[in-house]
Amino acid sequence: MTHSIKLVGAFILAALLFTSCKDCDTTTTQFDEKDVEWLVYDRGDTVRFLNEVGDTVTYTNTALVAEQVPGEGYNVSDNCIGHFDVQAYSVMEDVARNNTGATKNPGLATYFLKREKGLEVSVAVDERGEYKLNLAQPTYPSVEVNDVLYNEVYEVVNSDASKVTNVKRILFNKQSGFLSVEFYNDKKLELIFE
Repeated sequence: MTHSIKLVGAFILAALLFTSCKDCDTTTTQFDEKDVEWLVYDRGDTVRFLNEVGDTVTYTNTALVAEQVPGEGYNVSDNCIGHFDVQAYSVMEDVARNNTGATKNPGLATYFLKREKGLEVSVAVDERGEYKLNLAQPTYPSVEVNDVLYNEVYEVVNSDASKVTNVKRILFNKQSGFLSVEFYNDKKLELIFE
């Protein structure tokens, strides 16, 4: 997958140069190809999942965005923002619609925030929560999903079962993205390797 976000990075830098205050020295945290790899999916990419009843669900990338955000210690209302960090996200959605016009399955997102001091990566499921990954330590050296072995897998476990639609567990890796998403109502999505 080639990431069109590289071009977006150039636009961010150009926008920063033209929008910064004349009397303000402004710097920007730069991201590189290794950071962008965390987003996994490129614009228009599709992946297929197997759901809890054995049906195939196709997800399509509907957003790949990078933008500058005020660095630590600054906010958008400051007259002069001396440093900008960069955040980027990728959204995968089940673009099929049910009879009410709503999507059938929740959207999946991968997000990173590149600060001067490092990189933060999170995964999210539509209005059900955002979960930060511990990049220093994958949870498992390898995990099998749908008869395929994936390496360096991060696990997110959510203990909040107050709603049956809450996320219970996510498996994710940098190479293939969302491997599995399980909910407290026994619904699930498991990646189909292609």
